[in-house]
Amino acid sequence: MTDTTAPQSFADTIIARLISLAIAVLIGVIFFVYWADDIGNLTAEQPPELPVVQRNATSPAIGADLQQCLEQRVGDVKKMQSEGVINDAQYAEFRQRAEDLCYARHSQ
Repeated sequence: MTDTTAPQSFADTIIARLISLAIAVLIGVIFFVYWADDIGNLTAEQPPELPVVQRNATSPAIGADLQQCLEQRVGDVKKMQSEGVINDAQYAEFRQRAEDLCYARHSQ
């Protein structure tokens, strides 16, 4: 009996492994270049810059679209609470989300 070895495929060669390593390093470099600022902010323990919607609660001038949105969204949340779909803790959270949504859509 003789031992016969099957021919080695290209995927099993050292060249293929080096090519895959080079591709992985290249992808890593591309990601680092693309997200370098975010990585720098994370390592410096600075919060990333996120768009923040600021609203002035004391402002008497509320647009008609904003007022309509608030009435509709908050009304839907109140209805869900009265029907027993959500409890009091959920109501506060859902109301805040509804208000934030309206202010984000109708700000400025």
